[in-house]
Amino acid sequence: MARKTALAALAGGVLVTLALTGCGRADTAGADAEAGAAIDDSPATGTIDVWAMGTEGELLPDLVAEFEEQNPDVDVKVTALPWTDYAKKIETAVASGSTPDATMIGSSDLASFVAGGGLDPVPDGLVDDSSFFAGAQSSTEIDGATYAVPWYVETRVLFYRADLAKAAGVAAPTTWDEFDEFTKALQGEGAEWGFSAPTGAPYTWSGVLPYMWQAGAQLTDDGLEEFTFDTPEALEGLERYQSLFTSGVASQNGPVNLGEIEPRFVAGEVGSFISGPWEMGLLTQAGGEGFLANVGLAPIPAGPDANTSYIGGSHFSVFKDAKNRDGAWKLVRWISDAATQEKWFEISGDLPAVQSAWEGDALASDPNLAVFGEQLESAQNAPPVTTWTQIGALVDSEAEKVAKGVSTPEDALAAIQSGAEKIGTGK
Repeated sequence: MARKTALAALAGGVLVTLALTGCGRADTAGADAEAGAAIDDSPATGTIDVWAMGTEGELLPDLVAEFEEQNPDVDVKVTALPWTDYAKKIETAVASGSTPDATMIGSSDLASFVAGGGLDPVPDGLVDDSSFFAGAQSSTEIDGATYAVPWYVETRVLFYRADLAKAAGVAAPTTWDEFDEFTKALQGEGAEWGFSAPTGAPYTWSGVLPYMWQAGAQLTDDGLEEFTFDTPEALEGLERYQSLFTSGVASQNGPVNLGEIEPRFVAGEVGSFISGPWEMGLLTQAGGEGFLANVGLAPIPAGPDANTSYIGGSHFSVFKDAKNRDGAWKLVRWISDAATQEKWFEISGDLPAVQSAWEGDALASDPNLAVFGEQLESAQNAPPVTTWTQIGALVDSEAEKVAKGVSTPEDALAAIQSGAEKIGTGK
């Protein structure tokens, strides 16, 4: 699982420019959209141009070679793009009408691209929506239409120093209260900080929203027309986040850059943190081949309502201006097959979005991956609104103030709610 791609994907959600979403309420391209025309079961033909980002773009040709074998009259051309360029390239391609046929899109970015009006709704009956993890599928549905098919997923679980926990005589926590005792025990075994939490760096919201969800918060109304950050449940979640710092368990100056926390974890200065599957490789790099023997993984400790974590990953979408729409959707359908997703895991280490793919030997035999599989069942994405890029940045800013003690959770939520109301949900 030593993959730079997941690190890039993690940051990818903050790279979509505000130009894609506008600066306030807007009519979205997804309003009242219907499913695209159906795709038949005949072999794909012609050239299919595909954009994919980071390491996925480099490895995807290895996967689609089998699709080409199964469809002798098709030629899949994959263009690998860096995550740092992809948002602007897609925006420019849509504006000029010179898009490829299909593209990989970060899950938290999809709503912003839908607002640009360049994506083709998923054809009716193309895939079985219920085959995917619920959090992944829900993130593809914008304004009543579906604009992408989940490809791979990631979620966050608790990483902890198992050797320190064993020395302290404590087991992995399952609740907020147990977590407080657990992290203090790790500090008793020499860790300066029992836990490391995000404190304002881009994407901090992905580490803060789960506390609100765990307390039972729903951050929008059912129709995705209004934000609802001003609720007792959201406040309880943000107070929980604040308590990590006021209790002395976590530093007010959390990691800013990806890859920053691992050396401190290896050195025993930090006892635990929450992160995704890419950490297995990063911790091996930082601590050596044998270090993982000192590491434990566990699902996120539950709050009053649930143990919800964040779900991320990437989807595949097809453009309205695709020259080979039929072939592109057939490729996407093939990529979403459980057997194909198992093969992709073996090639890339990306976790399958299709739940049945986890029953294969490659995933079922790994106890660490089983923790991620369990967590994915309750993982949740950010509200699927076209303005989330702006809202997420607002949450980042206000969370930092809470972490550093310059704002209260009440004031921070009031600021988030006020700002969110001005920005709107895009409807």
